[in-house]
Amino acid sequence: MFSPGTLMDKRLSQLKEAKERFDRSSQSSIPKIQRVPKFLRQNERFYKYCSPKIISFGPIHHNNISLGEGEHYKLLWTSIFVAEYGIKIDQDANQACKLLFKMIEDNIEELKNMFTEEEIQGYNDDDLAWILFVDGCSLIYFMENIDEHCPKALNLKFDQLMYIWRDALLLENQLPRKMIEILCKEKGVDMGFLDENYGSMGECKRSGMVMIQVVANKTDEWTWSNISFKSKWFGGELRLPTFLFNDVTPYLFRNLIAYEMCPDVHYDYECCSFFSFMDSLVDNAEDVKELRLAGVFQNLLGSDDELAKLFNDLGDDLPTKMCCHDSYTNAVAYSKKYIMIKLQIEKHYTNKWKTWLAQAYNTYFNSPWAMIAFLAASLALVLTFIQTWFTIHPN
Repeated sequence: MFSPGTLMDKRLSQLKEAKERFDRSSQSSIPKIQRVPKFLRQNERFYKYCSPKIISFGPIHHNNISLGEGEHYKLLWTSIFVAEYGIKIDQDANQACKLLFKMIEDNIEELKNMFTEEEIQGYNDDDLAWILFVDGCSLIYFMENIDEHCPKALNLKFDQLMYIWRDALLLENQLPRKMIEILCKEKGVDMGFLDENYGSMGECKRSGMVMIQVVANKTDEWTWSNISFKSKWFGGELRLPTFLFNDVTPYLFRNLIAYEMCPDVHYDYECCSFFSFMDSLVDNAEDVKELRLAGVFQNLLGSDDELAKLFNDLGDDLPTKMCCHDSYTNAVAYSKKYIMIKLQIEKHYTNKWKTWLAQAYNTYFNSPWAMIAFLAASLALVLTFIQTWFTIHPN
């Protein structure tokens, strides 16, 4: 049994360790590689999009026996990678492997600091260095040779290629960029291919009012916040960035959300804010169809219903639902930019003159035939007035 003094010393030690752990994590300005936040992992609907299905990269899912197929491919690609490096330096593959592995060993302390402590517990330095070496070499080789038109270059079928590419995007499958840079530099690989292919990672629809003009914001620079709203006499113009949706999109979006919600990521919730805003625009398939016809959405995911469900599900998984009042301008997952746009749209909708003009325009001028009919009716009314006038005043 602990004496009272010993027990208190143990408690004080726990407090000190917690403070030291917090200070260590606060010293780094770069977010560490880590798991999806626990409260998101507890959401089965969300987390199923964040766990790898075929292959793991890094220590988090390394011991997952269901990913054995991916281990086979990683070893195969690493063997080819080191063989190519051996040809470059005029050495056999075994010597080339030892030289590359030593570079990881020499930097293992710095690489360990790029993971949270929980993710590398249970690994000694040698085992962790080998995991990172194999995963780094295989990832570089995969990204160098990825070609959806020729998956055989990686000894894969097309479906395997797409599943592995999807797994490589997951938050829990990330590798230290420092390590990738070391391997790329030594082998003479341009990092450009990696940045290009891999990366680091209702209130607007009221009855009796037509916006609708939704316009795709086609610019050279793509950003989440590239949205704007302009109020006009005959309607409003909402500009949105363009999106291509496919089977990978639900995984990518959820892992971006998970990344922004990690405790050491100090960004402005650009992705979460955008998804909250889009959830307020998209309620059903008709809304998706309107955005698709406007050129904002390119839907390869399936039906418009599926895409509407994606945005609705994303909205439900964000904390915006818990605090979305106008006064919460700094609320999590809802930035000032989107609140400002929402307020502009709200102000536009509450203007009765603009509402009436928009309704009239939509009724009488929404097509060339409607305009012709309106002009014909107006001309007939004018001619009737003139005829009546001359009947009353023949002189």
